[in-house]
Amino acid sequence: MPDYVIVVATVAVTIALFSAIQGGHPERWASVIIVGGIVLDLIIQATIGHRSFEHFDISRLSIDLVQFTALLIIALRANRNYPLGLAAAQLLAIVGNLAALFHRDGWNEAYWAMTQMPLFLQLALLAGGTLAHRLRLAKIGEYNCWSPKEGPQRQFG
Repeated sequence: MPDYVIVVATVAVTIALFSAIQGGHPERWASVIIVGGIVLDLIIQATIGHRSFEHFDISRLSIDLVQFTALLIIALRANRNYPLGLAAAQLLAIVGNLAALFHRDGWNEAYWAMTQMPLFLQLALLAGGTLAHRLRLAKIGEYNCWSPKEGPQRQFG
């Protein structure tokens, strides 16, 4: 396993542990989703071999789609703003996969950048969101981590 993979995995797990320990439920779920995607990708590489960025890979797109769906659900339900950034960064990875699918020649650097770089943005957002959560707890105390469910609809007329 290349050194950069070990460094990225270590940083991701460190931030995820920080968020899981210090964060609320949205941070914990986001940590599981982000690290789960990394672990699943590493398992796929261990079982079928190293995958290059010279050709489109359906397993990368599948992982990104599942992660995007889960992060979007968190973004829509969490009583926080930063999960929208997590979902948006994941959407960038999906666009990178689609670009590689439709334009096959000469895009390996762009394919790598579009599918791998959003992880760093997600880790920064998750760490910043967890810090903001801790500061909010210190300032106002316990608060609802999730947006309240809508009550019964009132009809006029």
